[in-house]
Amino acid sequence: MDTLIKKINDILAKENYTFKQLADHLNLTEQDLESGLMNKTLEIRHLEDISKTLRVPLYSIFREANAKVNYTEKPYFINKLWNDNKESTPQKLMEEIEILKKVLTNKENELNNMLK
Repeated sequence: MDTLIKKINDILAKENYTFKQLADHLNLTEQDLESGLMNKTLEIRHLEDISKTLRVPLYSIFREANAKVNYTEKPYFINKLWNDNKESTPQKLMEEIEILKKVLTNKENELNNMLK
């Protein structure tokens, strides 16, 4: 199985989604999605959609398994590369905090499962 498809399937399994559900979300057939991933002909908008749907950074789908992660940096989904020079608002900060709480809960669950 192609590495890209395997990585996506691994993420789908962790999120309790199926490849068919992802294909349906992208308005593609399973065959078109699989073919596009295997042949590396899938449009970037579909890859971005996969990234957003699965809440993983696009680069992580292509990253090597042994890549080093700097946990002291702000998580990818909080970084705002283009903010139109707008200042942070209390609402935006609260939203970021909620996202971080979810990430922390997921990591705690993952740790608890490993320790069982």
